[in-house]
Amino acid sequence: MEYLENKFFLLALTFGVFFLSRVLQKKTGWVVLNPILLTIAVLILFLKFTGISYETYNEGGHLIEFWLKPAVVALGVPLYLQLEMIKKQLLPIVISQLAGCLVGLVAVVVIARLLGATPDIICSLAPKSVTTPIAMEVSKATGGIPSLTAAVVVVVGLFGAVFGFKVLR
Repeated sequence: MEYLENKFFLLALTFGVFFLSRVLQKKTGWVVLNPILLTIAVLILFLKFTGISYETYNEGGHLIEFWLKPAVVALGVPLYLQLEMIKKQLLPIVISQLAGCLVGLVAVVVIARLLGATPDIICSLAPKSVTTPIAMEVSKATGGIPSLTAAVVVVVGLFGAVFGFKVLR
């Protein structure tokens, strides 16, 4: 049973479940079978049934987290390749992004406050609409709970991936 707690086994399990989840979604075509959502659900069940603590699992998770920041930086390459088009549309892009950020930030803070959330919870929810590593750093800097922020960012991203195209149609 000790091998189940090995961080490299848990890391391989995470990637394996994610790979199988992608295959399942491609075969079925169901948007609801999002690979990230399935992977999270399967891993939660695995940890629950084996009795492995989240802290033990997260030792291997730090190896994944390490690569999140370079991955975010790599997202800049496609943007750079579209730089001329972005320059032509700079004003509408800036205005729409600013409006979206402000509405999203104000809405989540007001709703959380109305529901009686504590200041640390509000600080954890506020950076929900950016990438996970950036949101966690913002949360940490403002007195939030970075792990809660990471979970919220993933849930918001999953919601967008599952329902976004339907809503925008």
